[in-house]
Amino acid sequence: MTKKATETQPSVWCNKHEATKILGVSESTLKKLRLTNQLIEGIHWTHFSSRCVRYNVELLKDWAANRMHTVNHDRAIANFSTPYLPAKLNRVENTREKHPKKF
Repeated sequence: MTKKATETQPSVWCNKHEATKILGVSESTLKKLRLTNQLIEGIHWTHFSSRCVRYNVELLKDWAANRMHTVNHDRAIANFSTPYLPAKLNRVENTREKHPKKF
C-alpha cells in the first residue's frame, strides 16, 4: 500500500478555511489582512487562478507567532525560498510603514 503525497509531505499552500484556523481569525479578518497588505501577496498568499487564493502555511504560522516582532518575521521571509521573493522583499518594509499594526 502506498501513501498519498499529502500523507508523507506537509502542504506548502492552504485554502482560506485552513488559513483562518492557523491564524485564529474569521474569513472576513483574513481578507482584511490581505487587503491592507499585512499579509503580502507573493509571500504570505498568492492567486493560483482568478478565484483561487492560497496561503503559505509556514509563513502564516510564523506571522502569527511573530506578529509583534516584525524583525523575526522578516528573517523567516528572507529564509523562505520562493520565486516571488526577490521582487517582493523591498515591499515588506514599505508596506509596514503604510499600514501600521492594528492588532
